[in-house]
Amino acid sequence: MISSLRGKLIYNSNNEIILDVNGVGYQIFISKSVREKLTELNSEYSVITHLDVKENSLQLFGFISEKEKEVFKLLISVSGIGPKLAHTILTHLSFEEIIGIISDSSVMSGIKIPGIGVKKLELISMTLKDKIYKIGTEADFRTADVSSVQSGEFTRLDALNALMNLGYLRNEAEKLIREVLKQNGDKKLSTEEIIRKSLEFISK
Repeated sequence: MISSLRGKLIYNSNNEIILDVNGVGYQIFISKSVREKLTELNSEYSVITHLDVKENSLQLFGFISEKEKEVFKLLISVSGIGPKLAHTILTHLSFEEIIGIISDSSVMSGIKIPGIGVKKLELISMTLKDKIYKIGTEADFRTADVSSVQSGEFTRLDALNALMNLGYLRNEAEKLIREVLKQNGDKKLSTEEIIRKSLEFISK
């Protein structure tokens, strides 16, 4: 299995690149995050990869990190989502944005992805909501780009996970967190603050 490649970037076209690795050119379908980090042609580049094996084809998909690769693998586990559709999602959305969609279906309304309607996004959210915690530890989430439009989702996810570990059902914990965030408006709260305020809300 080809899990990563490092070589000379000899071709770059939107969502596809070719890496020359010791004289062999590997065609790789890349994510939005990889595309944004691409270096100049003929420079050295490395990419995390997933090899999709079919009866009559082999296709390589490239990712910026292992966590993004795990998101891809989760996406293709959803009924009706194959590697091509999963790749299409990753060419339009960042890792943070996908996590945001999975954890909060209310952010879907303004998202437009070819071949992916709202119903399909809702199916992805419903299927993967309980699985995204397997992608990384709390520390992994905290290293995400906080400038991302969905960066607040990581803090919310951490708080949700913590409340569920305390014995609250998911819908109860989500309701508490929504109330806390609503009461605090645009103020950015840390995970600890959300948990504390949620518990204070319960005791009122």
